[in-house]
Amino acid sequence: MESKDIGLQVQQMYDEIGVHFSRTRSKRYGGDSTNWPIIDHYLELLPPKSSVLDVGCGNGRLVTGLPDNVEYFGFDFSRTLIEQAKKDHPKRKFVVGDVTDHKMWRGLGEYDAIFSVAVLHHIPSREEQLAILKNAKHHIKKGGMLILTTWNLWQVRYLTNHIQSLKLKKDNFRWLEVPYNNEWKRFCVAIDRPYLKSLLLEAGWKVEEVMYVDRDGKRSDMLRGRNLVAMARG
Repeated sequence: MESKDIGLQVQQMYDEIGVHFSRTRSKRYGGDSTNWPIIDHYLELLPPKSSVLDVGCGNGRLVTGLPDNVEYFGFDFSRTLIEQAKKDHPKRKFVVGDVTDHKMWRGLGEYDAIFSVAVLHHIPSREEQLAILKNAKHHIKKGGMLILTTWNLWQVRYLTNHIQSLKLKKDNFRWLEVPYNNEWKRFCVAIDRPYLKSLLLEAGWKVEEVMYVDRDGKRSDMLRGRNLVAMARG
């Protein structure tokens, strides 16, 4: 399966499920925030008047935990999700843009922090993943912070999905499909800690931590952690 075809498939899926998907991500974890606790932890580290780039912003969920005095810009390839983001957060700036399109990155300026939440595991090839991280590196201020998360698809509860994705694994053993609402099969890449750390280092980032975390943001391991989280500096 070609990377271009996979990318189009993922985009079409999020365009169709976008409204329902946004509703499923409306759980409040603390105050007004609908972010995972680990994301709010890093948002709290932002100094006043910081600038934030949200890569693959979806419905703008990150904004719910963002301090008011922080400048924000988010982009995503799903028109449905961007429309929802603009509706929910009219004072923030969102545009439609594909993270794998080099033209999208032109003229973005530099930011104090870049967030990429649950995006990289939808990017099929290592080459495209690396290009995204290199593009992000070009837009971070010196010493700025990158927060990147992926679903931990190596945890035990995805074992059945790996088994059911054997056809995909003929092309890449990391590839699998994860059902959504019993209608869609979401293409995913099972990224682990060593793989993500090597990507970040190759892209020129100074890696401070790469860890598995549970639902509450506490450190976990590959078989039980819900997410894989990386923090790096430019």
